[in-house]
Amino acid sequence: MKTLTILANDQVVYEFDREQVLVVEQFEFLDNMDRSMDSGIKLYGELISQPDLRQRATFVAMNLLKALQQDNAAIASASGAYLVNRCPWLCEVHAKDEADRVVIELVEE
Repeated sequence: MKTLTILANDQVVYEFDREQVLVVEQFEFLDNMDRSMDSGIKLYGELISQPDLRQRATFVAMNLLKALQQDNAAIASASGAYLVNRCPWLCEVHAKDEADRVVIELVEE
């Protein structure tokens, strides 16, 4: 599997190349993302004080989708890099509009 595919309402909206080589500064940025999430994240309106990897991946996927909506290629790319580096088992992210929120499903290989 060469790419991580992001789908919104069953439409491919983003693909991240797993073979993209990151430089040291990019890995440091991913570490900073983890440190930032160590203090807690908000998912679906709930504060999670010690998020596990799946919760972090869901949070990052939501930020990736938001970055795409805002045409922020840098954040979308960093989010994709986080997902493929921290969650190598992840093959797709499915986002679906449900009522008043977007629900994220992480699809494993």
